[in-house]
Amino acid sequence: MVNSCQIIYKAAAEMAAIDPSQCVAIGDSLHHDIKGANATGISSAFITGGIHATELGLDTFGEIADDSSVVALALRHDAYPSYVLPSFNW
Repeated sequence: MVNSCQIIYKAAAEMAAIDPSQCVAIGDSLHHDIKGANATGISSAFITGGIHATELGLDTFGEIADDSSVVALALRHDAYPSYVLPSFNW
């Protein structure tokens, strides 16, 4: 099954005229953002303070998730980030 983010990531790389391997997908959804990056061959940064914060036992912005909790959640979603960050600010 094709992930919707996989389609978007491929299209974005084509529009930028770069190889997907030169990209890094940043997202807070293991099921969409990270899994889509995995399927496209893109490195990824999982933001733990987003939609999965409660599952990871996080209460405050910028709180660092326990490594074992992140690994267990990634395994459950079959989605494997290259990097893990507590938050992302512009």
